[in-house]
Amino acid sequence: MALQHLIYVSTARRELDNADLEALLESCVRHNLRNDISGVLLYGPGNFIQVLEGEADAVAETYQRILDDPLHHNLIEILLENIERRSFADWRMGFTRLDDETIRKQPGFVDIYGPDFQPKLLAERPSLAMSMLLTFREHCR
Repeated sequence: MALQHLIYVSTARRELDNADLEALLESCVRHNLRNDISGVLLYGPGNFIQVLEGEADAVAETYQRILDDPLHHNLIEILLENIERRSFADWRMGFTRLDDETIRKQPGFVDIYGPDFQPKLLAERPSLAMSMLLTFREHCR
């Protein structure tokens, strides 16, 4: 079966505190270990951007779980494509909670958390979303 990665953005139905995020991350890691999913999840004020990597069926099942999760709404799939190798192979679910200052310091910064951001812009330029996630990975090593 082919390896795929999927990138999406979503809005949280409510602001999440550290305990909420810890519980979410623990659940993600357990699920991802069982299903051989890797990736990274970024959370900023009320919004998520995530890349999931794995076998096509596992990625589809994981994304369906996210679509069905009442925590998320306004989900926008940015990119779904076959890949030759994983970009986040060692991360069962890399995670960070981003504040405004951290976000703005990232090379290639696009204000996905600002009031003027339109998620469809990332959908129109999926390489931009992947570039943002890879930049994050490089700066977290």
